[in-house]
This record gives sequence, structure tokens and C-alpha cells, in this order.
Amino acid sequence: MAKEILEKQMIFTTKLVDESTDKINDGIVIKRYQNPWLKSEVGLRRAGVSFRMSTEEQEEYIKCALDVHYFTEQYCRVKTEDGSVGQIKLREYQKEILDNFVNSRFNILMASRQVGKTISASIFMLHTILFSNDKNIMIVANKGDTAVEIVDKIKSIYSLLPFFLKPGIKTWNQKSLTFENGCRIKTSARSKTPAIGFTIDILYLDEFAHIPSTIIEPYYTAAYPTVSAVQNSKIIITSTPNGMNLFHKLLTDAERLDGDPLKNNYKAMRVYWHQVPGRFVTYLRLNNHRLYEHGVSKEEIFETIRQKYPEKITKTHMGFNSDFQKDIISIFNNEQCTDEDVKNLTFIDSKGLEIPLRAIGEMTSWKEEAVKDIGGEDKFNQEYGLRFINSSKSLLNEAIIDNLLNNKKNYKFEEIFEFESKLRFSYKELRWVDDEEIFLPINRKNEKVIISVDISEGLGQDYSIMNIFKISKKDMDLIEIQKASFKSVTDFIRLEQFGLFRSNIISVKQLAEILYILAFEYFNPDNVKIVLELNNYGNTLLAELPHVFDGNNQYGSSIFFRYKHRVDATEEKVGLKVGENKNMMVKDYQDLMLSKGFSINNEETVREITTFVKHTTTAGNTRYAADVGHDDCVMTIVNATSIFSKNDFKEMVEDTLQKDTIFKNYVDECLKNLEYSETVDYSQLLSVRRRVLNKNKTINDVNTGINWFNSNKT
Repeated sequence: MAKEILEKQMIFTTKLVDESTDKINDGIVIKRYQNPWLKSEVGLRRAGVSFRMSTEEQEEYIKCALDVHYFTEQYCRVKTEDGSVGQIKLREYQKEILDNFVNSRFNILMASRQVGKTISASIFMLHTILFSNDKNIMIVANKGDTAVEIVDKIKSIYSLLPFFLKPGIKTWNQKSLTFENGCRIKTSARSKTPAIGFTIDILYLDEFAHIPSTIIEPYYTAAYPTVSAVQNSKIIITSTPNGMNLFHKLLTDAERLDGDPLKNNYKAMRVYWHQVPGRFVTYLRLNNHRLYEHGVSKEEIFETIRQKYPEKITKTHMGFNSDFQKDIISIFNNEQCTDEDVKNLTFIDSKGLEIPLRAIGEMTSWKEEAVKDIGGEDKFNQEYGLRFINSSKSLLNEAIIDNLLNNKKNYKFEEIFEFESKLRFSYKELRWVDDEEIFLPINRKNEKVIISVDISEGLGQDYSIMNIFKISKKDMDLIEIQKASFKSVTDFIRLEQFGLFRSNIISVKQLAEILYILAFEYFNPDNVKIVLELNNYGNTLLAELPHVFDGNNQYGSSIFFRYKHRVDATEEKVGLKVGENKNMMVKDYQDLMLSKGFSINNEETVREITTFVKHTTTAGNTRYAADVGHDDCVMTIVNATSIFSKNDFKEMVEDTLQKDTIFKNYVDECLKNLEYSETVDYSQLLSVRRRVLNKNKTINDVNTGINWFNSNKT
């Protein structure tokens, strides 16, 4: 009882804390009530300790609570690699990071490696814990070890704070911290469903892009509404890039202009490697032997550089580096002093000759050293350069992706008479490029149109897609560059996307009605061909089409491209079967995208393209699928690659070329002059083929009634 009274009566001040600490450090055993530290571990304030702040400490406490910058630079210290303790000095971008975390509910930060994002996040979370009550912080990372490291960083900074800033500790372990002010920090194992168990005030998701999409997508979908529903709660997402995944989508949507309907609520920020002081720099490692050979001193070389780049342009520094055992001149780069410029500098030697700086030492840069250390330019670009494209997984290079992203066009819904008069359901998912010209009958009826169709069950999962293309010629500048590799008339044209239907709730019957109107009424059916993936629902569509609108239609199966459904088949049938041939078709897709055989401009389609990557299975096999989200739009493009070798398609191309005599003559001349070209004159062959088909079409319809659906309708 007396002991409890003593504990209650013991009121610490900073002076008493210091006295107790000195005794502990000297090995003196003191009473528990005399010990302010948890288990005598200096730095960890014990829960239940009464402490009286001085007036000065009260003022400092308020300053720290109100200003995270002041708190950091006045009181936050970290242990360095050599074991010493150093004061944290915030870089300008770290101040901006902290301001964003304080002032915005939702933050997304893409940062290069080793720029201090973890310490910035740790400071913010610790600041919240110190100067709040009953706040819960959850840390989720790509690896359990990473989450533990973040907690360790928080613990390390806490332990070096002055006593008056610390709340008492109730729980102190690797994965959980609890304080007597009711605040706590926990780490969570990455899983599809967040097993939270308590209200989260701050959800910190680190290395977000590196958590597998199969885990992070359902986790985020479940966690976001739960966390955002809490008043004044925050979500912080940080990562380096790792391909076109959910992190990419959240970041790029956050970076959209104000007023863009797709802009989300996140505050976005990027921090690049060259923003770190000391990295954007060119090094000259002086060789004493070569200095002697040219009769110059290191001081003379340094002065030559200083004359070229005075203080008003950049900073220069010369010092001895113990790692290399050489004097090193550092020239900090900027727009007026680039790495390339510095490496072209010269000096005058003792014989009056102009000599490049490279002659007296090795010239390199922080980036060049990092590229070598990390394993190549691609890896550097991802880890330090903030490039999203992972060349080992991506099917398309970064230039192609950038071109797609920069050339996206607005798509809009348009009320169309043909649809309004016949459909009894909404068709708002049918959208067109924002170009009034396409709605003019004289234009759309003359377009050569390809519609690639992929069908889902319409139950809210995968999407049914109708991707609508028109045949157009490539730009002449591009043709001039590529023509040496052309072998066919189809190499001169592209499929230009101008319409898209995308829905995961429409029935196959409804889809059949929309497709019928598009092919047989909105466009000219003589100018339309359809690529249909023949899965289970493809067969259902084929069964529905002849009977749309109660059979009051002009349906004909010749609208579809035909394929061999088996390797040994002797005839071609409606629809494309995708199976073992998928990888080959993806390769064709890759080649055609690189050669700009497709012009894709719809935002949703572009987004899918950026996430459609190569996966390697545990068995070592290769498959192609979305890294995040859906790939239904992309697959309609992949399927459309199958038509480029089809005579029906070449016929459509020839018809397109005939409309432009000058261009047609140019194509003919190019093909004639090539070392290899098609041995068949398609303009003549296809003209004959059209006449034969038209003749046979009448005979077959009358005499046999064959149309693939056991119907006499054409």
C-alpha cells in the first residue's frame, strides 16, 4: 500500500528523469516508482508515470503539436550507419510530403528509392500518435518485413525524443505499439480481406504497386469505404512504380485536371532520384599520374571548372574520397550544367594543347553508378526514374504506351434514331469518339468497318465488348519509314478505333439486337465485317441473331469472318476459336501495335492495354492477361489481328484504296519495287472473287439455304 502511495506521489520532471537515467546507466538499481522507463529500457516511457512540464516545455509541446516541420527539425533524431545519432534535416520535398499528409485526407506518393519517403511517413504517423488521443494506425506493406521496418523506424525516432514529448507505452513489440493516450499502431498481413477489428484513422499502404493485384485489389476495395467512412480518417499510399496496375490508375487519376470527371480525391505527388541533394552530379576522379603527365595540378583543373561554371551557375566541390583513394571533383548538374556538358569540358595542358577532362581521370555520375549497381537501365528507370513500364513483362515499349496515353480521345454517348426506334433497353454503354462527322450518314455508310466482339454472361463480372474500327491509311511519314518492310497492301493501312460498346450486365439477346442494328442498319452491311470470338456465348449470339426483332430483319451470316475450327478442317466456319493459338495471336497483336497497324484512342481500352502483360506460371509457361482489372477490350484487338491475312479483309482494303487514286498508285509502286511482295494481284483477284461470291450467294440461298444457323434467311 505504501509503495502504491509512493508511486502515485512521485511526479517526475525532466531533471528527475535525467537523474534516474544516469543511475540506470551507471548500473545502480532503483525502485520502480523512481524509474520512469519501461523495464529500465532508457528511451521508452513507462505508462502511468506522472510528469510535470516546465513552462518552456509546455511552449515547445504546443509548437511541436502545431508544426510537424518544427517538431521534426528540433526534436527528431535517427541513428546513422556508424552508430552515431544525427538530427533529421528535412529536404524541401519532404516538407511538402508532410504538408500533404497533414492537410489532405487521401494521399498517393510515388517516390524513387532512397529519397526518404519511409522516414517522412514514419514522422507523420509518430506525430499523430504523440499529439492525439485514441487514434488507430494500420500499416500494410508488400512484405511483412517491410511493415516491421516501418514500425522499427517509428520506435527508433520515439526512443530518442525528449521525455516530455512522449506518451507512456502499454504495448511495445515488432508488430504493435499501444500508448496510454489511447493511440496504437498495428501492422496487417496482406490479404484479400482486411481483418481490421477496430476503427482505422490512418491506413498506410506502402509499396502498394508491389503487392500482387490478386491481393491488393480486393483488399483496397474492401478497406477504402470502411476507412473513408470514419470522420477525418486518412489513407496514405506510397510506392515505386511496378507496371500499369491499380497504383498507376489511382495515381494518374489523381493527377487529372480539376473538373475532369475521372479525377479522384487523392493528393498526388512524385519524388524523383535527382531531387536528392548530391545525386544530380557529375564526378571527376582525378588520376595523379595523368595529372603529372600533362603538367597540371588538381587545383588548376578545379579552377578551370570553376571558371566555366561559377557559383551563380552551379556548385562545385573538390575533396579526397577514401573509398576510391582519389581526389574527386563534384560538379552539380542543372539546366545550365548538364552531365553531357560537363563531360565535354577540356583544359589546356603544360604544352598548350587542349585536352578533354577524361584524359586525367574517370568521369561518371551518380546515375551511371546506380545503373551499374542495380543491374541495368530498365531496372534503374523503374526503381529510380519512376517509369511504370516493366520491360520484362510489358508487351509494348514505353514510347508506344506514352503515345497511347497522350493521344486518348473523349468518347461520348449519342442518341441514334436507329437504336431509339427499336430498342426497349438502354444502350448508353455504346460510345463514340467525339467527332460529329461520324454521325453523318454519307460518312458512316461509306466507311469500311470492322467490329470485334467478345461476349460475357452479363452477370456483372467480365464485360461484353464490341470494339468498332474503320479502315484508314497510315500517315505518309510513318509509311516512308516502314515501307521497306511492307509485304502486303494491309501494311499500308490501320484499324482506327472510333466506337466501343462495353457492358457487364447486358444479356446476349440484347447484345444481338445492338450488333444487328450496327451491322445492318447504322452502317452499310456491304462494308462491315465482324470478328466473333466463338466461345460458349458466341454460339448463343449466333443463335439469337437470325431472330432479332421477331425475325423482321435482313440478317445474313456473310457479315462474319470465317475460320478453320480445327487444324485439319477443310472448310471455314463463322467465328474465331481462341485456344492454343492465343500466344501466337498476342505476338501478332504486339507486332501490329508496334507498327501502328492499330490506332487505339479510347481511354478504357488504353488503360487495359497498359495492364495487359506477360505472366510466367509456376510451371514456367507463359500466359498473357491483365495485371490488374479486365482485359476484354484488349482481347478484341488481339482477335482482330486474325483478319490481316484474310482475303475478305484485303478486299476491303483494296476497296478503300480505290477511293484515293494517288495513294493507290503509290501503294502499287511501293509493292512493285519491294524485294518481296505478294505474288497475287489482289485488286484483280478480289474483283473476280466478288463477282463469283455474289453469284454463288444467290444460288446457295435459293438452292441450299445454308447460313450456319439452319435458317433460310440470308
